[in-house]
Amino acid sequence: MRRSINKHIHPCRTVAGDMMKKVLVFFNAQSVEVVETTKAVTTIKRNYPNGEETHLKIMLAGIHSITGDHTEIYVASDRELSPDEIVSAANRLL
Repeated sequence: MRRSINKHIHPCRTVAGDMMKKVLVFFNAQSVEVVETTKAVTTIKRNYPNGEETHLKIMLAGIHSITGDHTEIYVASDRELSPDEIVSAANRLL
């Protein structure tokens, strides 16, 4: 059974702390990947093919289902993401 999700993402915020977290990293044209890091880390460093370095801010996306469930997913990206992209990647990789 497929669960329905309201297309609402909470405003993202920087995360901090000292435990480990898994971050979905969406970068350039590459496939999404999971990076595990401490909660104190707030950016993921990546390099574009031309050598340009970028630091992707780690954000917390809150996803709600129509049953009232709430899931928070750490995400870092160099582009705007839809809730469907985040949920699909989380279902596959987390």
